[in-house]
Amino acid sequence: MEKIKTAKKSKTREDVKKLIAEIARMDADKINEEDIIRDDLGIDSLMAVEMLAAIEKRLGISIDEAKAFNVVTAGDLIDLVMLYSKKRKVL
Repeated sequence: MEKIKTAKKSKTREDVKKLIAEIARMDADKINEEDIIRDDLGIDSLMAVEMLAAIEKRLGISIDEAKAFNVVTAGDLIDLVMLYSKKRKVL
């Protein structure tokens, strides 16, 4: 069971990185969780809204915009998506 959870987390992590990469127009392999979304990845506020909408649509989740506003790094975004993915499964 633990292997399945780890595999799902890994897939979610990769899915989010791919979506970030699409918006930032870069290779997903070059995105590190420590990268600051605005400074390191060059994602401005409009791109961030587009990225959030794409994540919600593709992963079938709804993320609180106030919480999304506090996201600074790619890792923060991945953690937030994983949190909302868990909540969706509980509901």
